[in-house]
Amino acid sequence: MERLQLPPPLLASPAPSAEAPELATKAGLSLRRLRVAVWIAFTLLAALIIGVAISLIRFDREQALQRAESELLSLTRVLEEHVARSFGETEGAVAEVAGIVAARASVEAFGERELQGLLRQRAVHLPEAEYLFVEREDGSLAADSSNPSPSEKSAVPPPRRAIPQLLKDEIEIGSPTRSPLSGHWVTPLTRHVFDSAGKYLGTAGAAMSHSYFEGVYRELQLAARDTILILHATRAITLIRHPQADGLIGRSVADSPAIGADNDHRSMVVTGSSENDPAERITAYRRLVDRPLIVGTSRPVEDALADFYEHRRRIAAGAALMLTLVGALALLLHRDATRRDEERQALAELNATLEDRVRLRTEELEQSNRELLSFSYSVSHDLRAPLRAINGFSHALAEDYGERLDDIGRNYLTRLRKASLRMGELIDELQKLAGVSRHTLRIEHTDVTAIAREILDDLAATAPARTVQAHVDSELSADADPTLIRNALENLLGNAWKFSRDSHPALIQVGGRPHGEEKLFYVTDNGVGFDMAHAGKLFQPFQQLHKRDGFEGSGIGLASVRRIIERHGGSVWAESSPGAGTTVFFTLPRSPAMVRRPRERLQG
Repeated sequence: MERLQLPPPLLASPAPSAEAPELATKAGLSLRRLRVAVWIAFTLLAALIIGVAISLIRFDREQALQRAESELLSLTRVLEEHVARSFGETEGAVAEVAGIVAARASVEAFGERELQGLLRQRAVHLPEAEYLFVEREDGSLAADSSNPSPSEKSAVPPPRRAIPQLLKDEIEIGSPTRSPLSGHWVTPLTRHVFDSAGKYLGTAGAAMSHSYFEGVYRELQLAARDTILILHATRAITLIRHPQADGLIGRSVADSPAIGADNDHRSMVVTGSSENDPAERITAYRRLVDRPLIVGTSRPVEDALADFYEHRRRIAAGAALMLTLVGALALLLHRDATRRDEERQALAELNATLEDRVRLRTEELEQSNRELLSFSYSVSHDLRAPLRAINGFSHALAEDYGERLDDIGRNYLTRLRKASLRMGELIDELQKLAGVSRHTLRIEHTDVTAIAREILDDLAATAPARTVQAHVDSELSADADPTLIRNALENLLGNAWKFSRDSHPALIQVGGRPHGEEKLFYVTDNGVGFDMAHAGKLFQPFQQLHKRDGFEGSGIGLASVRRIIERHGGSVWAESSPGAGTTVFFTLPRSPAMVRRPRERLQG
């Protein structure tokens, strides 16, 4: 009589040996070393966190300064365009007036109001010039665009200046001075006038308004403490500054790096302070190509780093938080190691009673094994005898008394016989499933292609009338137990054969391919398929998805497949949809997995 075979009784744990005190001492030393290692690790992590925080702060500061420099350079280029246009328009008007005066060959050739009207006409289109003026050769004022009448000409004299020996057609940019008309700062632009014979006739000029650049400042949308500068490159003085600072207008800037810079380097960025402005500032300079002018935009370093200061506070707060967390973790680990040391000492005290506890545990395990052996005997022997009796008596009853029973009675009797046979088959399947677990793995090179083709040939021999198109990929192999792999393929191909019986023709394919560090195999068919919502039941014992559709089975086959594949260290799953067939995939390691039976694990 066949019985289920169970593992022998679990081995008892060994009793305490003479090495226990030595092991306890080593464990205590290890815990002390762990505590030291925890604090060393905390110190290293703290140093790393602080180092990273400092690096981030330095990087953010450099980035903030670079952003400010880039922004100031862009603003300086825009300012350069404004200055070039403003001075160009003003110089053009002065040149036009000088040309008209030169054509008359004398300042006195103009009528009393004619010259003033000419200046006013040109000044209307020059918002950057406060007024235009013309001087005689002796330096006296001939006319300006601001006087209401010739009798009041002396009320607004032009900005006084020394008359240098200018080249013909050269525009001079003078030093800034206060306007006698408005009291505001102006910068004179003058040009000497000569007749066709080269005789000096006088000077035509314009007073550039510093107030005009207040609008330019607003147009550039500068920050509150940003400044714009226009320097005279030759005289090394400040011509225009906004916001205005009276003490800095006309002040020497000979110490500025922009003054002594090479003409080939039109743009530069300087960070630092000066005698005129002790606050540290970032200043972007740009030299004009066709004029002795240098324009610049400036911003305090403190303003440029405003966002950086906020980021620095956040980085510092984050670093402090991380240090707190790491410190808390180190403290918890230290306390845990201390607790474990205390528990080790308590455990050492309990080891004196270990032998008695082990003996009691062994008796409990032996009792469990005896109960399992008794259950095995009942399944394999006690249940089979009643089933054979039920089947035999029902068969005898059908033969001897079948004619006395009506149709309902004979139907009940037939169902009784089928149920007893079904229960016998389930017992057989349970024994097979148990046999899969008991079977000792013998890993060897297995020809999967050959096994699959043999199984398909056997299935074809059982149903020669069916038309089945079967294909098995060549050179499929694996390092596995050939007996168990055959068992798994018999179940998979049997299911494919069974569930594709209504397909014409039936298609069955066995294939494989590399799958990372594993080999992937699959068995696919064009049968009835199933809803993936029930896929979780597929590999569970006694679960049948198509029992009501006339596809009988024990529900043990796929459970056996799953157990076989898992014993090899692989995995199995299925993909399907109703009416579209099913594909069952399983993987096997490229190198055989070391899978031990329970006996081997206990004895190891």
